[in-house]
Amino acid sequence: MASRKFDVVPGGKSDGGGPEDPMLEARVGKLEEKVDRIEAILLRLESKITETLLTGAKQADLTKLQLQVTEIALMGAKQTDLHKAQTDLAEVKGKISDVEARFSSLPTTWTMLGIVFTTWALGSGILIFAMNYLKK
Repeated sequence: MASRKFDVVPGGKSDGGGPEDPMLEARVGKLEEKVDRIEAILLRLESKITETLLTGAKQADLTKLQLQVTEIALMGAKQTDLHKAQTDLAEVKGKISDVEARFSSLPTTWTMLGIVFTTWALGSGILIFAMNYLKK
């Protein structure tokens, strides 16, 4: 029975043998082999874990760059829309300038009123002159 090896006996001694147990060296040898294999596996995994962590960081950097590229693309689209709006605005300004140029040669309201009053005054003067001249 294996459990009997570890039973405590009165007086603080166990009957599981001690360092003199012939099986102890064999068991320690097996444990050393297993620890060596675990150590070898951990050494191989260490580089892969480091690489995985770096790849994870690279993946995060890649995701960040993809977001930045998307933002730049959106800004480019916005700039294209802005450029189109500026072109349309320049076209409208050109048309307004053409209309202003055509109307700048037309008389203003004050000029028209001045012409009307001057014509009435001249017409009245001519009429008064003609009436006075015909009386004689």
